[in-house]
Amino acid sequence: MQTAPQAAQENTGNKKEKKKKTVGQEILSWIGSLAIALAAALLIRTFLFTLITVDGTSMMDTLLDGDKLYVSVLSARIQGYEHGDIVICQYPGRTDFIVKRVIGLPGDTVMVDHGQVYVNGEALEESYVVHTNPYSYPETTMGEGEYFLLGDNRYVSHDSHSPDVGSVTRIIGKVRAIIWPLNRIGAVR
Repeated sequence: MQTAPQAAQENTGNKKEKKKKTVGQEILSWIGSLAIALAAALLIRTFLFTLITVDGTSMMDTLLDGDKLYVSVLSARIQGYEHGDIVICQYPGRTDFIVKRVIGLPGDTVMVDHGQVYVNGEALEESYVVHTNPYSYPETTMGEGEYFLLGDNRYVSHDSHSPDVGSVTRIIGKVRAIIWPLNRIGAVR
């Protein structure tokens, strides 16, 4: 059995045995921690969800310029996309993120006649479109992995009906909710 002074000496001895980290080791420790945090953030953003800010008015009145959006990446990849989903995509040859609505899925035939959208020969009822535009787009069938995307504000939207965009193959994820500003928080449809 140890006496109190002996136990205190052993504890003091253990403390002396611990080596102090050098400044270089401390810096390396911080860099390692930062690298792990950045890798975790990148994995979460790439495979689970991301946050996007709307830049522009092409999705008015559904989404407004400056709205902050919660975008599901993983569940969208697992479940796929449906007509009417609002998605984040990248146009061919561009790296910025664009928000649009899915109108045509792979295999669908899409046509726009004086502003009326037809999918597989049936006119779409689009209650979300407030700002129409009487343009026409020729009947086109989407190939494998191709989506026809339009903005809700048809007057200003640069989307699949534009000759330099066409069908889109790179969809990042599905918009689930507006998370900012506070007076607009809620699910997106």
